[in-house]
Amino acid sequence: MPTQARTAGARQFFGRGGTLSKWHPSYEFRPGQVEMAEAVESAIADRRHLIVEAGTGTGKTLAYLIPALMSGKRVIVSTGTKTLQEQLYFKDVPFLQQHFSRPLKVCYMKGRSNYACRQKIYDAEASPVLTGLEEVADFEIIREWEKTTEFGDRSEIRNLPEASTAWAKIDARGDLCTGNKCPNYERCFITLMHQRAMESDVIIVNHHLFFADLALKDEAYEGGILPEYDAVVFDEAHELEDVAGQYFGVAVSNYRLNDLRRDIAIVGRLKQFGTPELDRVLQRLEELTSQFFGLFGEGDRRVAFHGRDAFREENEEFYVDLIAALDLTGSYLKLLKDPPEEIFPLFRRTNELREGLRFIMEEDDERFVYWIEKRGRGTFLQATPIDVADIVSEKLFNRVRTVVLTSATLAVAGGFEFTQKRLGMDNPRTLVVPGHFDYQKQALLYVPQNLPYPNNPAFTTMAAE
Repeated sequence: MPTQARTAGARQFFGRGGTLSKWHPSYEFRPGQVEMAEAVESAIADRRHLIVEAGTGTGKTLAYLIPALMSGKRVIVSTGTKTLQEQLYFKDVPFLQQHFSRPLKVCYMKGRSNYACRQKIYDAEASPVLTGLEEVADFEIIREWEKTTEFGDRSEIRNLPEASTAWAKIDARGDLCTGNKCPNYERCFITLMHQRAMESDVIIVNHHLFFADLALKDEAYEGGILPEYDAVVFDEAHELEDVAGQYFGVAVSNYRLNDLRRDIAIVGRLKQFGTPELDRVLQRLEELTSQFFGLFGEGDRRVAFHGRDAFREENEEFYVDLIAALDLTGSYLKLLKDPPEEIFPLFRRTNELREGLRFIMEEDDERFVYWIEKRGRGTFLQATPIDVADIVSEKLFNRVRTVVLTSATLAVAGGFEFTQKRLGMDNPRTLVVPGHFDYQKQALLYVPQNLPYPNNPAFTTMAAE
């Protein structure tokens, strides 16, 4: 690292005539960026929590990334989207690396479904897992790419259709993972991702992966996803409450049940424990899943699940039969002699789905709100905690030395009391960085009078005109 970058604080780095001004061809001094960078630097050093509202144009990405890199501690940077993850890793970090003499130890981690499973690819070459010419063609693309890829990240394959069904059959979701008992464990893309993370000072994740890790920390059957860390910075932190509710709530969908059925069938063929009896059990599960979730009607919507008791009584036969089908599936897996390792995660998923469905349909826990979402062919039944403050406080703010929340929209009436209350954050440092733009002079609000509603097919064309 250049001497100046190593010894200078945030002000000398971001200030007029500072290090960044010499590096960046389009450098523009921004007082708010200096103020934010100093606040992040101080929070990490002092082991304090911090909330920063920084308007668009502040340059907040570098304002937290530089202090994280210079802190000498392992810092998690959690973003709202995978797109922002990739921008940080493939754009911002390489820019900074040009000016640091030492290698920057930075990696990114995504959810397992973003990565290929080498063992599944090799198994698929010798087994009838693929169906249809499109899946076979997509698999050929994946198989050739697997031979040269370093990260195994699906986003690298530019010519694989977004809706490819072949990917779901060879991705690295933990649903079928046998861990260190897998023949390709050492070469596994997930193993390699974890190794990179253990060697990194800054790890870039997204909120969903971060809260998946928090939710797993206390589970007896699994450890966490992320290595130990000293601090975490949440960019787009206004999304945290919703994401936390998803991961500390309960969710069951026809997609999850159908994925379970499909995975049991695939493993049954691969590991040769499939029988006509198992086929009948899985066919019955598929039929009952379709019948039960079909009771919720058509059309995309998100509504409260009112009258659950009345719904259950009216449709008791379908509900009881579906629970019984899950019981029967679990019993079949449990009674297998000399079961392969893949059976254990399948058995666990079967139990989770049965218990999740029973919780949503039968429990009356006032701490949760129960709701239904219809999206395309999917029906999602959810029970979400009304208040995640106690959960987030216990699992995050009380356990991590420094948590930094930043976004352009965190303050309410100039203060952070609402955000602190909703997330269970006690006595953090706070900072509001004024917006970089003069909206009175630089913005125009235009209200067209004749546009249809956004869901009207003509909306896009008319808005463009």
